[in-house]
Amino acid sequence: MTKSKRRHDSPRYQTPASIREETFQRRMRGLDADQVHDYLDLLADQMQATEKMLDETRAENTRLQTEVQRGQAEVQRGQAELKRVQAELEDYEQAGDRVNEQIVQLFSQAQLVAEEMVQDVSRDARERIDHARAHERQIVAEAMETAGQHVRSYAQSAQAQMQSIVDSFATEVDRIGGASQAGPSQAGASLAGGSGAPAPNREGLDDLGNWKKPFPNGSGPRHSGSA
Repeated sequence: MTKSKRRHDSPRYQTPASIREETFQRRMRGLDADQVHDYLDLLADQMQATEKMLDETRAENTRLQTEVQRGQAEVQRGQAELKRVQAELEDYEQAGDRVNEQIVQLFSQAQLVAEEMVQDVSRDARERIDHARAHERQIVAEAMETAGQHVRSYAQSAQAQMQSIVDSFATEVDRIGGASQAGPSQAGASLAGGSGAPAPNREGLDDLGNWKKPFPNGSGPRHSGSA
């Protein structure tokens, strides 16, 4: 009778404490109260252990979920770092390509500058030679016009000295031309080393200074301009 009635009662949650404190009506020829209470105590202990395990399982589940979330966050950070490193590598590769192009351009410009320097030096040397030859012809012509045999002797001596200067310039031009054929880099190194046109023959120029000495008749060779 009691079992049938309890089956039709609405179900409700029983805590272990409420199970232990459950009371029953006593009837004649009923169940042993001590056995019933012992069974209820056993049932309450089992429910208490089950609840404890359930709480521990829930706590473990929460901890695992937290670790999973932390791991997912670390994975996302790792993916972001990987993307950043890949972007930096691409930037470095592009920068390396640009640097290589700039190096090639600098080498090309350096080669052009070296060639232009060689051409400028050669052109300057030729201009000096032409100027020296023109000045030589002017000196010789003036000396031949204003003096006699003695003046012409000095003019011939001057011509020999000027020819020595012209030969020195011609030798320097030939040397520069040979360096230009050997390569712009060698020409640039030669220029950087401080090499240039040789100094004129001072001995010959000193002899030219003797023309300014007056002759016994008060005349002398006219000298216009500096060599």
